[in-house]
Amino acid sequence: MEEAPMIQTQDLACTICKTSMYIEDLYCPECGYPEKGTEREVALYHARRAMQKNQNMGADKKIKSARNILYVMAGIVLVFGFFGFFEDEDVGILITNAILGVIYLLLGAWTSKKPLAALLLGLFLYLTTVIISAIFDPSTVLRGIIFKIIITVYLGVGVYSASSIKK
Repeated sequence: MEEAPMIQTQDLACTICKTSMYIEDLYCPECGYPEKGTEREVALYHARRAMQKNQNMGADKKIKSARNILYVMAGIVLVFGFFGFFEDEDVGILITNAILGVIYLLLGAWTSKKPLAALLLGLFLYLTTVIISAIFDPSTVLRGIIFKIIITVYLGVGVYSASSIKK
């Protein structure tokens, strides 16, 4: 019975990411660097990485804008909670807005670790509160419509940017 030829598995390390590679590997399995490629392939690799970095920088700015919207939302909800409490002397308004404000603050802080999840939750929370307030008081639908659209757009763009980075 013949034995299969042994494949050389002496480890090499990728020049870029230092991932171990087999001698037979033409490209790094982790980052795709053409370890045994031509100068043109190496140049194309670096050009692609530079373009991805620029795209990520633009996405980071949009995520930061969405994070700031979450912080602004936290402040607005807290301020309106205090005004509602002092105007109606209703502790329920104060507690509800305090909880929402804290949630928006936590989501804003969480965007540095998990931007996609935090921004999606922030967007869903915002849309849910808008819908619930519209159910209880239909006149709130048109009040602050421009403000509602701006917040939704910023959070939506942040979600889109976070998902593009994840890809």
